[in-house]
Amino acid sequence: MGKKIIIGCIAVIGGIFLVFGIIVTFFVVSDFKQEGKLDAELEEIYELSSDPENINLNEINMRLNRVVTKDDYAVVEKAMKAYISDVVENNLSIVTLLDDEALVSVLTAENYENDGPDFTQTKKYISRTRGAFQECKRNHKELLTEDKMMSYIEDCGLDSYYLDFYEERMRTMLDWDADGSVEESLDFMLELMDIYEEVIRFLSDNRGLWEVEDGYITFENDDLAAQYDSLLYELYEEDTYSEEVSPEDGEMGLIQL
Repeated sequence: MGKKIIIGCIAVIGGIFLVFGIIVTFFVVSDFKQEGKLDAELEEIYELSSDPENINLNEINMRLNRVVTKDDYAVVEKAMKAYISDVVENNLSIVTLLDDEALVSVLTAENYENDGPDFTQTKKYISRTRGAFQECKRNHKELLTEDKMMSYIEDCGLDSYYLDFYEERMRTMLDWDADGSVEESLDFMLELMDIYEEVIRFLSDNRGLWEVEDGYITFENDDLAAQYDSLLYELYEEDTYSEEVSPEDGEMGLIQL
């Protein structure tokens, strides 16, 4: 399949860690030592996250799992880092899914030959991957809600000053995917799983009526070839995804994968 589609989705997600850059705009000069420590800690996380291509997850995780403040500020710090950690974890899950090489090998001659015509493993992979994308989408939408954001601090027994302090620094994260680009990418991948499933079901249902040879899938008749082609159209409508070859020597429905 068109690998550039997956790469395009990854590019959309590529700046996920820059979300912490928004937090830095809320750093203010404070007379409170604990606030200064916590602001500095958040700024370090931002700096470590500012370059997604060279991100150091070990350093980020080390800071997310330590506590540099004390007393009530330590409670606030733990809540902030718990929230940030969950956002990071979900974002990493999205990137990992989008970067899965198996995504680009489902509709290939190699997979057709190795797992067809029953496609037992392919069907399991599609179902599993769809479920993972659905979970990431649910988590993404929930994490970027005020109720979820505040749930990390509301039951900590702190007075309103600390609640406001937490909210001021975390609220801007809710606007991270304001344009909906991440959710749109997840929706695209879910639609892709549906197309994969339809194609694999079609091939499985028509076992014995097609074969793969030298990178081409050959159907018994042109009607089956046309049905197969139409299943792929939505996915590749902007790409040249197949080269149809005029039947020779009685062969019908020859399509290059």
